[in-house]
Amino acid sequence: MDQRQSVRYLITLLFLVSSLFGELRNRHVAQEWNTYAINIEENIFSQANAWHYLSWFGVYYQTEDWWIYHCEKGWLYPESDNNLGAWLYWEKTNSWIWTRADVYPLAWDNGAQSWFNFCGDPLAQS
Repeated sequence: MDQRQSVRYLITLLFLVSSLFGELRNRHVAQEWNTYAINIEENIFSQANAWHYLSWFGVYYQTEDWWIYHCEKGWLYPESDNNLGAWLYWEKTNSWIWTRADVYPLAWDNGAQSWFNFCGDPLAQS
């Protein structure tokens, strides 16, 4: 099994686990990373399975299982840092990325232990 296939299995496993236990988790910390997101769906009261917009992050789709799809970054799994920032699991780097509105487009890659431009190609910045 090659590394990309292993990563896909890991993503699938994370998705399945989050699907099974997503409702048991308390996702409402005092300051979620997307507290100020605007719901751009017709049903503005829908929080899951909807498109959202953040001025600093752009447009993303959030599923009921908390996964988000960003048109430029692909699938990400967010975990709030309780300070309007987010840890995002990102398949492109196979690691956790941290960012927040006041530092974006910079982001911290926990795997590489370095800052990088989140709007650029992470593999080209190695």
